[in-house]
Amino acid sequence: MKNISKLEQQKRHPDRVNVYLDGEFAFGLNKEVVHKYSLRKGDAVTDKLIEQLSGEEEFSTAKNKALKFISTRMRSEYEVRSKLREYEFPTDIIEKVIKYLLEINFLNDLAFAKAYTADLQRNRSAGKRLLFQRLKSKGVGKETIELVLNDIENAKEEILALETANKYLKRFKTSRKPVERKDQIRRISQTLMRRGFDWSITSKILKQIFKNISDQEDD
Repeated sequence: MKNISKLEQQKRHPDRVNVYLDGEFAFGLNKEVVHKYSLRKGDAVTDKLIEQLSGEEEFSTAKNKALKFISTRMRSEYEVRSKLREYEFPTDIIEKVIKYLLEINFLNDLAFAKAYTADLQRNRSAGKRLLFQRLKSKGVGKETIELVLNDIENAKEEILALETANKYLKRFKTSRKPVERKDQIRRISQTLMRRGFDWSITSKILKQIFKNISDQEDD
């Protein structure tokens, strides 16, 4: 058993403390770990306590990494877990951090999916198929994705699709090089499908902007 002979705040990292045992430097700790265990000069330190402090230190470090990661924008549970794996934290520490973030509602896949969907629709006029693919790539569960996408009305998708189609139609009309009607239809169709709009919506928009489109061109 050893005794804490000094607790010294680090100069370069004020949020960390150097711990000295029996006059010699032993290890560094986050201030929150020092406060949690109420460490004071003169306290006796056992091997078991050192092991506990080490685990708590690793959790504190992983938690702070996660908080920094989600401070720039909302993240999915999968994204945070993947980022912590990149730092090579042990699985039990990662799961402890995830549990903590869920408890304080800093992680919420439903809220994340709603925000991500709204942002993608606003910036890219994305249809449901693209939204599903993107959310899936973020590790959001299928049930959560379907719950969010079911709230998107077809009318809203049609508005977004029409806005996208009209942008391209305007480009064609102002282009120095004429674009044939059939090429306009093909390129707009490809764009809408690539943006994740179903053919039912794509077809409806094509008929709306090319009012006398033939059945042959629509196939």
